[in-house]
Amino acid sequence: MEIQKDPAFPVEEYRARLEATRSRMAALEIDALLVTGPENICYLSGFQTPGYYFPQTLVVTHHRDPTIVIRRFEGGNVDAYSWLDSSNLRTFEDHEAPMGRVAQTLHDLGVAKGRIGVDYKSWFHTVREHRELTSLMNEAAFVDASGLVEAERAIKSGRELAYVREAGRISSIAAGVAAERLARGACTENELAARVHESVVANGGEYPGLPVFVSSGHRTMIPHAVWSGKTIESGEAVFLEVTGVVRRYAAPIFRTYHLGTPDKAFRERAGVVREMLDATIDAIGPGVTSGSVNDAAMRVARKLGGGVTKRAGYSVGLNFPPDWGEGVFLDLKAGDETLLAPGMVFHIPQTLRLKGEAPVAISETVVVTERGRSVVTEYPRDLIVID
Repeated sequence: MEIQKDPAFPVEEYRARLEATRSRMAALEIDALLVTGPENICYLSGFQTPGYYFPQTLVVTHHRDPTIVIRRFEGGNVDAYSWLDSSNLRTFEDHEAPMGRVAQTLHDLGVAKGRIGVDYKSWFHTVREHRELTSLMNEAAFVDASGLVEAERAIKSGRELAYVREAGRISSIAAGVAAERLARGACTENELAARVHESVVANGGEYPGLPVFVSSGHRTMIPHAVWSGKTIESGEAVFLEVTGVVRRYAAPIFRTYHLGTPDKAFRERAGVVREMLDATIDAIGPGVTSGSVNDAAMRVARKLGGGVTKRAGYSVGLNFPPDWGEGVFLDLKAGDETLLAPGMVFHIPQTLRLKGEAPVAISETVVVTERGRSVVTEYPRDLIVID
């Protein structure tokens, strides 16, 4: 039996990404680029696996297709997902030193004495691995190439946006499923999270870069709280933040539910958060700065003495754990002069946290278009009251 190859994009799209990356390499006078982050490797080669607890490296040069250096056990994932084939594959056994294989590959490619670009910001190329590699290649010059591939990932192609929109559809269904489960009567956070997980998977979702975030009552005060055995009680607020993932592309949604009629103050805070989100989305468009979008949320937040103490949004697209966002290279934050462009995608989580008061949060995932913006998550944006 043979593995059937099923890359997420046609070969020509991968080759276009490769050529754009090579142009950036040329600008930095880099002879070879070592790509180590799973998102960047997937972006250029299609290869993916959850098994990146072993080192994996995509070696990009100027005159031949990339070479992927991975643990031998993961070779079948090249056959399944990548446009590359076995001729582009170099492997190491579990007992072998991965950086020795990378060094040998650079020698074989004729670039061992050249300028080697490395992503110094990568979570997946450790200090120890880098020291091992440089000790094996004392004739090479290693230079910082952080952000080189990410610069291309920031603007999504039409095919990428199609996956983002499908992920947004799955996220929206999950938000509705949560409301239905809460409306059926008392349950624990575990039970709610289980139903949401089931919905995501049943509707075509893959595993996300972050867990489903579910919290209720006092636990909504905990940032990034995941589900617990706590029973969700009448009179409490419930947070749900979840994303569908399609071909590794994410489109998260955040909603606040309330079991029973909320008091006037909570409704007022919810109204301000809704206004913050609306203002932020309305400010998004081609040619505006990241900072100006963040300012739009800040102006509304001040109505109740609050403020946006974090970025107002962050780029989303390709995702692997430990994150479903791309904020490490593109987000919406105060003072940022980055210009937004068509094809960028942002998750816009707006939260109002006042001391001693129950917080409220709502979000959407938004695509920057030629004429403005398009929201890809579709579920009622107001506070969701469960009677």
